[in-house]
Amino acid sequence: MKNIIKITFSFIAAIVAFACTDKDGIADVGFSLGVYEDKAIEMNAAGGKDIVFVETNESWVATTNVPWITISPANGVGSMSCEVIVDSALENTDREAQIRFKPNASAETSVKVKQYGFEKMILPKDTVITIEYSANKDERFFETEITSNVDFKVEYDYVSGEEPVSVIPWLECKKKQIAKGETARPNTVKLRFDWRMNTAPEERKAKIKFVPVNDADKLDKEAFLSIVQKPAVKIEDNRAGDSIALLVINELLNCWSGVWDASENLQYWQGVKLWEKTDTALPCPEAVGRVRSVAYAYLNTQESLPPQVKHLKYLESFSVATNVNEDILRIDLGPEICELQYLKNLHIFSYGLSSLPEEFKNLKKLEVLDLSSNNFTEIPEILTPENFPNLKSLSLNNSRITQSAKDLSKITKGDSIGLYLKSSVDGKDNPLRKLLLWEKLEELDISNCYIEGSLPDFKVGEDGVKAYTQADVDAWGKDTIQYLADNEMPRILPNCTSLKLNLNFFTGDLPDWLRYHPYLLEWIPEILIYNQYEKGKDSSGKAVGFGNATTTFDYYYEAFPKMRAKYELKDEIYNE
Repeated sequence: MKNIIKITFSFIAAIVAFACTDKDGIADVGFSLGVYEDKAIEMNAAGGKDIVFVETNESWVATTNVPWITISPANGVGSMSCEVIVDSALENTDREAQIRFKPNASAETSVKVKQYGFEKMILPKDTVITIEYSANKDERFFETEITSNVDFKVEYDYVSGEEPVSVIPWLECKKKQIAKGETARPNTVKLRFDWRMNTAPEERKAKIKFVPVNDADKLDKEAFLSIVQKPAVKIEDNRAGDSIALLVINELLNCWSGVWDASENLQYWQGVKLWEKTDTALPCPEAVGRVRSVAYAYLNTQESLPPQVKHLKYLESFSVATNVNEDILRIDLGPEICELQYLKNLHIFSYGLSSLPEEFKNLKKLEVLDLSSNNFTEIPEILTPENFPNLKSLSLNNSRITQSAKDLSKITKGDSIGLYLKSSVDGKDNPLRKLLLWEKLEELDISNCYIEGSLPDFKVGEDGVKAYTQADVDAWGKDTIQYLADNEMPRILPNCTSLKLNLNFFTGDLPDWLRYHPYLLEWIPEILIYNQYEKGKDSSGKAVGFGNATTTFDYYYEAFPKMRAKYELKDEIYNE
């Protein structure tokens, strides 16, 4: 019995002892936040995570009154680790908040959270980018990333040595200004920069600067990207230089034909002709062995002639034809070809040209100019007898951006359809009138355009128009054009043996200067003059065609009886 009593007493004593020990433990632990009892949680602008260790045997709840702080878990019983998550900052200024811990029995405890704001920044990903001197147009660009939290703009310093210089810009970013976004959080944007070819045999440099738009966002350090462009191939003023220029031009035009073997002698290159000692038109002894003419065909480019064309110093004839998608291109001819002082024959066919540079008038020796099948919307003002005193042949035919316009009354203002003008308006300043007064022209082709109105009539004494004289009759021989002198007919295009006005939108009557022109039958008028756009209508809705076009030339032979012998064979063909 005593043993039972002893055991029972011992068990009770143990329970009491345990109870006293547990109560004492609660008193000792209480509620604690470890190291954050005395210091704050600090975060940079990017935000992040930290751990707060709760030491307690009580139940508790953690709260905060700001949305940019998250606590997990936010409540519990006893000791555990709490993850504090801080979002990235939204402003450039610092911000503070508190996390409150509320135990069920102990006093409330809090932890301060301090987050630093974003510094104002513009940070290019790259520091230096090196680019080639040349490439196809669709490959002439580079991309780079910029991280920023301020509005900024793009500026350029073109550098020679260590000093900025004034040059023709050769870098361009379509985005002139970039917005930071709605907050001060850094935003990364990708920028594309297009670049122009380097035609000089020296390396060139540029500094792309990223400058804050607002003065309040001024940075302590300049934000920039350095660009280094490789030098072009050096083209010397000699025969070897000509061959290099030809190859570079061929490459840049993406020609499908005329693939040359650089190891082969230049005189055997297809489409290339060299100057020889025996050539009567040799411009100077130094030209012997240099390129006299070259023809490129079947190409794919979206820009002007390669600048290397200027190195073909003694070029007499240059031809380039048939560009891909030329009907949708609007290419401005560059000035480089205008440096060729010996150029006499220039053919730029189906290329996509829409304008000529002011320097074009430097080509004083031009005799043949073919600008057919391009995208001119008007006759270039630069094409005058004063600018081109030696020009004999001019072609602007098929200047149609669209081939489908048949009724000009349905064309709205501003539509780009091609070479359009009203020939019967604007008086003396009419571009067509000026062309027809170009006395030295032997060939003029403005067919298949969008020219409407009546052909200009001319009166002797106006605009310097002269009448045919006895001297003209004598020059033709045997009194063949006496009718013109006797009737003081206007002397218009007196040297023109080929005139093409067909497939336009002309109306009205043929003027007498044309009906009685000495070369009328050589013009094959039924096809190349009278024949206007089939079923076409002018801007007033009137059907096109001349009112007095003839099917017989009896009237012509009545005026020029001695001309019948000259043209009777052709006349027989016409009348068949």
